[in-house]
Amino acid sequence: MALSEAQINAVIDRADRGESLTGLAEEYGVTRQAVRGLLRRRGIPPRRSGRLTDHQREAVVRRYLEGASIAQIAREVGVSEPSVRGLLLRRGVPLRVHTLNHGAFDELTPTACYWAGFLFADGSVTARQGHLPTVSVGLAECDRDHLVALRTFLGSTSSISAPNPKLRSCQFAVRSTQLADRLLQLGRYTGSVNEQLTSSRDFWRGVVDGDGSIGAYAKRPGGPLSPQFRLVGRPRLLEPFVDFLSERVSCNLTVRPHKTIATVGTTGRPARGIIDLLYRDAETALSRKAERAAAIVRAGDHLVLRVRSAES
Repeated sequence: MALSEAQINAVIDRADRGESLTGLAEEYGVTRQAVRGLLRRRGIPPRRSGRLTDHQREAVVRRYLEGASIAQIAREVGVSEPSVRGLLLRRGVPLRVHTLNHGAFDELTPTACYWAGFLFADGSVTARQGHLPTVSVGLAECDRDHLVALRTFLGSTSSISAPNPKLRSCQFAVRSTQLADRLLQLGRYTGSVNEQLTSSRDFWRGVVDGDGSIGAYAKRPGGPLSPQFRLVGRPRLLEPFVDFLSERVSCNLTVRPHKTIATVGTTGRPARGIIDLLYRDAETALSRKAERAAAIVRAGDHLVLRVRSAES
């Protein structure tokens, strides 16, 4: 994306006053490297890493009081989280004490099974030396309410990031050794997935909400719409899903290679049966998929819906 002369002048002025190059890049829809190159060509030296201007210090305090997290602010201004925390303490800003239910997955209730499935599909568990493990998930801006529901389940008061204007996505993360260890123990990345999870329709609904698609398509132009179900993922997760369905729905699914991962899917009555099994009377689900599922099941064998193409 090319910047106008007015935008270039604004970027130069704001960068020279100490604003974050990353923040400017996101705001103007260009890369951080592009902003650095622009400054270099105009003879403006880059800001020294780890040093904040008075303007930036004021912005740090303002952003924190507006509700931004310390981690988010640190990324924006290009310093460490301890630096931001220390600045706030020196300015006399009371730090927020966030709550979190570290044992949210200790008991595998239906709701816990659902969120475990969702995090298995769309979430990540990461750890860096010297930091607490992080459980995080990012969703499209239109699904922000689902992150709010996850935050409520976890008993967390941590903030959800503001939507990224370029990617139209938002992020939510919590730090907890207990939560991270529990998800890994349940089989998030290695080993077999916990049997209580693999026998739970709530768990599989969470997985489908994260990495699946449901919809209805015409097999020929102008013809009636037929339900379609599809789930992508690693074979170690899809194979238990096929086993789960084989005992409950009349279908004959096979895990098939798909690019670097795998997929299972079907259409027609088997697809509707799977959708009905997972979503009927569900208390927790991604709202747009739950609405689409209800329409498909409600239509039965007379599916003449104007359902848009399935969305992941």
